[in-house]
Order: sequence, then structure tokens, then C-alpha cells
Amino acid sequence: MAPVAGWLENLLRSFSGQYWEGGSNVPSDEAVLAEAHRDWLAAREFFDHATDPDLIDYAILSLQAAEKRYVYLWKKAREKSGREEG
Repeated sequence: MAPVAGWLENLLRSFSGQYWEGGSNVPSDEAVLAEAHRDWLAAREFFDHATDPDLIDYAILSLQAAEKRYVYLWKKAREKSGREEG
């Protein structure tokens, strides 16, 4: 049950705005990327511990979505840093 609780805790933290800078309503790019990475790791952990056949499909789709979100945000961050340097 602990992996599910950890996954849920990460999800709730992402909605709480706890990682946003200065209490503003707009998170920094670094905070969004870090949150996406935590979500990806939590989804992987959930997948690793899913045993119920009904949850396995959900775990697979959640893991794929979290990975795609992280990779997308990572690419955007690299593009942005390249534009700022050049």
C-alpha cells in the first residue's frame, strides 16, 4: 500500500502549489520539470507494484503519460535555454 500512498502524495503535492516560487500562481520552469520528474518516478513505482489486473492497464497508461509529459517539458526547457544562450 505504501507505493500507492507515495504516488497519491506526489499527486496531491502537485495540486497544492507547494513547489511554486514565491507563492505566485505561476510555477517556474524548473519547478514544473521537477514535478513532472517526480510524477514519472511515482508512476513507475506504482506500475512496479500493481498486481490487480484492473490496475495494470491504468498503471501502464499513467506511466506512459508521465514519461511523455516529462520528455516534452525537458525538450522545451532545452530549447528555451538554447535560445537564451544564443
